Amino acid sequence: MQASSIYSTPVSYILRVVGLSEGDEEEWARTLDFADAGAFDAVMCFNATGEMPPHPPLGTIRERVPFLARRMADIRARGMSPMLNYFVTLGHGEAKPAAGMDRFQPIVDGLGREPMGCYCPLDESFAAYLAEAFQLHALAGADSLWIDDDFRLYGRDGAETMQCFCPLHIGAFAEQHGETWTREALYERLLRMDAPDRELRARWFRLQGDSLAGLAAKLRDAVAAADPAAGMGLMVVPPFMNGLGGRRLDAEIDALRTPALPDPWVRTGGGFYHDERPLDLLDKIVNAVDPLPAMIGVPARLCGEIENYPFPVGYKSATMLRMEMYLNVVSASGHLTFSIHDFYLGNHDPSGNVLPMLRETKPYLRAVAAAMVGKVRRGASFPYHPRLAEVRALTPEGYASRWNVNLARLGIPQSPSDASPPLLIGTTANLYSDTEAEALLARGAMLDAEAYWILRERGLLTECPITVERRQPGGKIQTERVVCKRAPDWLKGKNLAVRWHVSYLDGYSLEATAGAEDLSLLLDAEGDRLSAGVVVTDRPYRLAVFLHAGEPMRELGRQWLVQEALCRVAEGKLPPMVEGTLNHYPVWWEGGGEAVLGLCNFGLEAFARMTLRLPEGRPIVSVQRLARDGEWTDADYGASPHVSGSGLSLIMHGDSVPRPLSFETFRIRYAADR
Repeated sequence: MQASSIYSTPVSYILRVVGLSEGDEEEWARTLDFADAGAFDAVMCFNATGEMPPHPPLGTIRERVPFLARRMADIRARGMSPMLNYFVTLGHGEAKPAAGMDRFQPIVDGLGREPMGCYCPLDESFAAYLAEAFQLHALAGADSLWIDDDFRLYGRDGAETMQCFCPLHIGAFAEQHGETWTREALYERLLRMDAPDRELRARWFRLQGDSLAGLAAKLRDAVAAADPAAGMGLMVVPPFMNGLGGRRLDAEIDALRTPALPDPWVRTGGGFYHDERPLDLLDKIVNAVDPLPAMIGVPARLCGEIENYPFPVGYKSATMLRMEMYLNVVSASGHLTFSIHDFYLGNHDPSGNVLPMLRETKPYLRAVAAAMVGKVRRGASFPYHPRLAEVRALTPEGYASRWNVNLARLGIPQSPSDASPPLLIGTTANLYSDTEAEALLARGAMLDAEAYWILRERGLLTECPITVERRQPGGKIQTERVVCKRAPDWLKGKNLAVRWHVSYLDGYSLEATAGAEDLSLLLDAEGDRLSAGVVVTDRPYRLAVFLHAGEPMRELGRQWLVQEALCRVAEGKLPPMVEGTLNHYPVWWEGGGEAVLGLCNFGLEAFARMTLRLPEGRPIVSVQRLARDGEWTDADYGASPHVSGSGLSLIMHGDSVPRPLSFETFRIRYAADR
């Protein structure tokens, strides 16, 4: 978990064009007209199309460079920055190589599969080919050359597991550590979860990361030699792919620094290619965009991805494009790449809504980014430790956690880069030494039952009045009953829905003893107690321990329950949480006596008012709303003591309530401390 943000300002639009309109100059002109009309600051062209062989011969590349140079010059003549997206490095997935280009060492997964046309970064002949290819492309005159997101060792068509287990990697591992492994034995040992071999995993993933960072440095040197004025960019995939491929993003970023661009571009990934399910956008932001600043500890120019894959026009409405742009900016970065251009058919904006939206939204986004300068993001989150792969299951489902996205769906702000309070789940507790764990706990923390049990087994928290037992899964949990003394009348003693929607760690049980309080109980079909669901205490630290496994169903009862647990843990020092409505998500930045609140409505329901719970209760001097023209105006709000007796209720009215599938931004100023 990094303590600082690499938030990138100012706002800029980069149009990522899949094709180069080869042989169709009229279509190329229409593409540049689209970029002009959309207020784009840069145009990034693919160096090749997906229909071409993945690794063309160097002679073919030499023949294409003058054509690419003309395209770069056309972009610059329009007043925009020209960029090149090198589309295939290691290989996105199986593809037939060009004649004579199948001579390199294929990538090999843990099961021995070799995806055709995908090559290992340790193959020196392949690295030499790729470096010369980048050097040739640098002669085209682009301001930046970007490495596509196939620069990874996990997740490609034709492979099912982690990579790369080729003879070069197995041999390098043996040479470095004096050990001889077969692919089968090494893969089996890496996957073990009964007693993960952390030391072996750390050494193996270090080799994977070094192989990528080493190749990145060779590509950087090649580009700098051809064009000292060029910068580099890196497109990355979601955190679980980075972790399961052993990537060390800091090392890759450092390897891509050039004199012209000391802070390389780094673009987040994560999908949300269409808007059929609006809440999928929240999943993308929380699971793929938010963690990146927490996993990078060196300077970089962060950039958000917006993509309509496989590039059909209208795959995403202007309404959701605006929402996605806003969430990227208010969460992580003012720089945005757009893959929304219809390369195949040229129908760039048939609705007529996209281009006006792009122009009209830019001043608003710039005002949002300007307001966030100098502020720190805060929220209750699972922190993305850079060594998660040492202790977690090496699968997409087991690597990280669903907790963050489900907290977000309950109206709770997120901030993995500065989690306050942090959430420890399962084996992640083993990533921290006793001293580090105690420092985290001293801030107030949330833990699931497995993480709590692990810390107790290590001799920590032995005086904590929450008991935990590890057991064989018992009776079927039928009901979760709220028993918190402070629960409101509409919730106290009520049962919450459980079956099919909520997951629990049923191999454990929790119970409060003197000095702790059960907030909820888990009962079987006959009403017999199986365990506590949520337990809180302030001894020896402020803790909330959950039997939940990260899927706290999105409904108002659990919204109150989880928010109450957070308030106890954080002792009131929490960002505001949306109260009494669902499908609303807040983003919170603060500093210098004021805060910026981004509030998104992912639902289809309109509300006349919206309530936020502000646990801190600092006196508010003013609340301003950012109008769509980018100017700050007075918000329509009211503030009063919260019914719990702690903190404030901030109630928004009228235009200050986000409309369906939309958002609002507020600037909150506090009274000076006396």
